[in-house]
Amino acid sequence: MVCHRSTLIYKMEKEYLTIEEVAEKLRVNKRTVYRLAIKGKIPAFKFGKSWRINSAKLEKLFEEDLKK
Repeated sequence: MVCHRSTLIYKMEKEYLTIEEVAEKLRVNKRTVYRLAIKGKIPAFKFGKSWRINSAKLEKLFEEDLKK
């Protein structure tokens, strides 16, 4: 199976969100998202100088939290 680089990048962009995108989705300050990422409260990892958050894991985390 041949996977074009642009397709792979597009999939990764949808799968992983930036701090800014998460802050916008959650309607909170970017600083809040940074703190949550550093404390390990949200599924995030540092990629170079920037953080990335797995969107599926983030959604699952909030779905589980809503069930409580």
